[in-house]
Amino acid sequence: MSVHARAALVATVVLVAAPLVGVPAADAAEQRTDAGIAAVMELKQHLTPVEQKQSMSFVIEKHLRADAGLRTTLPRFKTSAKPDAIAVDVQVTAVTPAVQAAIRDAGGTVKYVSTRLRTIEATLPLAGIDTVAGRADVRMVKASAKAVTDKADPPPATLFEGDKAHGADAARTLYGVNGANTKICVLSNGIDSLAAAQAAGQLPKDIDVLPGQEGVQDEGTAMLEIVHSVAPAAKLGFATAFNGEASYADNIRALRHTAHCTVIVDDAAYLDESPFQDGPVAQSVIDVTNDGALYFTSAGNNGNTADGTAGHWEGDFTDSGKTIAGTFGTAHDFAPGSAVQTLEPVSKGSLGDVAILSWSDPSGGAKNDFDLYVLDPAGNVVAVGADKQDGGQDPIEGVTLPGTDDAQYAHNAPYFLAVVRYAGKDKRYLSLSVNRGRFVDSDNVKAYTTPGAIYGHAGVPAAISVAAAPAATALGPLEPGDPTGPTGPYPGTFGPGSRWERFTSDGPRHVFYNPDGTPITRGNVTSTGGTTRPKPDITAADGVNTTVPNFQPFFGTSAAAPYAAAIAGLLLSAKPNATPAQVRQAIVSSAVDIGPAGFDTVTGYGIVMAGPALQAIGATPVAP
Repeated sequence: MSVHARAALVATVVLVAAPLVGVPAADAAEQRTDAGIAAVMELKQHLTPVEQKQSMSFVIEKHLRADAGLRTTLPRFKTSAKPDAIAVDVQVTAVTPAVQAAIRDAGGTVKYVSTRLRTIEATLPLAGIDTVAGRADVRMVKASAKAVTDKADPPPATLFEGDKAHGADAARTLYGVNGANTKICVLSNGIDSLAAAQAAGQLPKDIDVLPGQEGVQDEGTAMLEIVHSVAPAAKLGFATAFNGEASYADNIRALRHTAHCTVIVDDAAYLDESPFQDGPVAQSVIDVTNDGALYFTSAGNNGNTADGTAGHWEGDFTDSGKTIAGTFGTAHDFAPGSAVQTLEPVSKGSLGDVAILSWSDPSGGAKNDFDLYVLDPAGNVVAVGADKQDGGQDPIEGVTLPGTDDAQYAHNAPYFLAVVRYAGKDKRYLSLSVNRGRFVDSDNVKAYTTPGAIYGHAGVPAAISVAAAPAATALGPLEPGDPTGPTGPYPGTFGPGSRWERFTSDGPRHVFYNPDGTPITRGNVTSTGGTTRPKPDITAADGVNTTVPNFQPFFGTSAAAPYAAAIAGLLLSAKPNATPAQVRQAIVSSAVDIGPAGFDTVTGYGIVMAGPALQAIGATPVAP
């Protein structure tokens, strides 16, 4: 099937083993592809010292605006939607008033400052990026990574409650626990409806919100309602995860060290969190768990191989032997012997579908340089992740795929992805993920995916990552005629026949570096090196009702994580002196196994259940 014939597969993207493999050498699409990628690599070879300290997307856009010839070569390159207010991370040698003033003088706005991480979250006009990057105290001006929560789009369903599905309502009565003497704190996007929920009596009045960290939108309010429904006497706290990655990492620590939270739960991840090394957010999780906190996080909604819903591939770089225009780079071969792989996005939200490429160099020390290209069916380069890596940068590239809601590009689906090694000879392991997308072959039949969609701080061993199972599979049929009925030992609770959500992310997580960048297996950072972390840990309910608009019902691992955290609060209420290890062991040892026998990489140890977990930790039933 030709590239143009595949265009009939609406809303698909093709992973290219080598630039447009299977297309005749003289095909005009291949010529446009070679010319576009060659133009980007030509720019990359002649970066000025100031441009070397910027994301390549800024450099390309600046040259596109000044060079008519480049616009002819890259006619469909996707430029910034807001060139006068581009979100950036300014990495500095030290945070000073002078560098903040320089950002403002360049027409920018300072959003958040992390002295600890020497990072300033800001917006800058495209015209001001050179000015800021040219300062001696600025190490890098990068495009800000996008943050995502793990709320899923709900299918048509009756509203069901997770409190009953987990048996928490009965357990509170049997053991006389309610979350007292614990403080459970949430990290998400925002709490816009907090005051309304408090006025309605759905949440207590004394929630501890970190100053200036209220955030925007409402997922945090919905998560707080879930926690409060299960552990009504627990103190509550909140901080946003959406003021930038540095702010997220700082807020995790502040919730423990300043707000003194006993249990912390989040549902957010930044797309540039490394799959292969614990970064700033992951290191904050390690810090607070070392200090005695229990930490729960959503496993993610990026799909799994068991259900054929994953949009994740990882494996060793395979040299296809094909170069760009006979000169530049070497294309990676995703499936030797197979012409192409295709990606079919599952959802297209306002953020678009984001592809992230990582490889097994240490963070801040990438000596190999891989690039990621998005091509339209005509062979035009429409998006690029091609930052310079020469020893001091992060081993990651990201691109936003034009969505079906983008009028300029919608008619051009499918798109093509190509990975090119621009520089470096070392053997490296690659990870390519598409946010909530799916890889299938050219006939849309067989998936070319690998396990391991869980990444970033959800892969930290001390964090308890939570998969999702719809509460409806415990409480009764999803709709009239649905054969699924109550499956637990008592009607209305989860049981061995309950099922997990098809979108929940799978593990394990392959890691190659310690947090400080030292290799786990020196000299081997390929598929046979490093270490593998079993993930996720447990499963909890989603598809539940809240009073928050747009969370009626609330689907996704974003809903599951606060249920697990709240049940941990019940255990600590019963046994205040229990260690985090004891709470964790009680939860996993008593979980209801719903997948393959024992631990599995989709549901972990199974669904956490309040009563059995309280029994496992040694709680004493109260007198009737």
